Amino acid sequence: MLGQAPYVLFSLLFGAAMFGIMRALIPRDLAAAAAAGALPGGAEGAKEAVLVHALRPFYALFLAPARALAVPPYRARIDRQFVAAGMTGLMSPDEFIAYKIAMGVFFTSMFGVLLGYVILGFSVPVPVFLLLFVLGTFFPDVWLSGLVSQRQLLIRRALPYVMDLLTLSVEAGLDFIAGVHKVCEKARQGPLVDELSFTLREIQVGATRQTALRNLATRVDMQEIRSFAALLIQADILGASIGPVLRAQSDLLRTQRFQAAERAGAYAATKLLFPLILFIMPAVFIVIFGPIALNFIYGDAVVGG
Repeated sequence: MLGQAPYVLFSLLFGAAMFGIMRALIPRDLAAAAAAGALPGGAEGAKEAVLVHALRPFYALFLAPARALAVPPYRARIDRQFVAAGMTGLMSPDEFIAYKIAMGVFFTSMFGVLLGYVILGFSVPVPVFLLLFVLGTFFPDVWLSGLVSQRQLLIRRALPYVMDLLTLSVEAGLDFIAGVHKVCEKARQGPLVDELSFTLREIQVGATRQTALRNLATRVDMQEIRSFAALLIQADILGASIGPVLRAQSDLLRTQRFQAAERAGAYAATKLLFPLILFIMPAVFIVIFGPIALNFIYGDAVVGG
């Protein structure tokens, strides 16, 4: 096994070199264009847009078999996830499926053929190739789900402060549209402010407040935003003042945030249990019972000195 260590090290260095070459080949003006918002996804998905555009010639080879796959529900879910990740229009469902196939081929070639068969000299069976292909096709789904979760976490963290600022603006005498505009000016830039700015632009170009709020809830796809939009829509239908509604929603969000922090603190003790048993307790047992065992085996003269 140790005789294969140089080959494993070589394969790791080879993979790192390939990654470095790929990063070096990405044009700098493409990165700048993505950060400026010229590419689909805007500044929020700049790094992802650069990587996806750099790999486009590779996964474009698999567009034909991707278009042949008739999976409408999965394509609709991909569209929703790209919208929730803040990268609308970055990839079409056909391109994403082609990207999945390309990653499956890459995993199979890199780890099955190059690492297993060529470098290490193993006779890789066919089921292993199939497993590597399946794992490779799951990689884009994990990547996209991670982007959605990361963006929703940023929105969830910024929501109480933005809600407080919007509540103060409305209670100070501004209407809802002016309050959202003030929040977009004063709040720290982030995904939530970007979504509110987009909602404001929708209202300014002629969409009703209810339609813009429903679109906001659909884009973000979070329970907190859906509740926020539903309360505002209900207040708009009933003609009620939105100041008390925003104040109640702000207090509720802050309470939920404290409860989530308490739950995370309670889970921390449970998560520490496994490393405590696996790593710390054996060392404690060795320190305590080690001298006793040696004393029992070798006698007092050896252990006691």
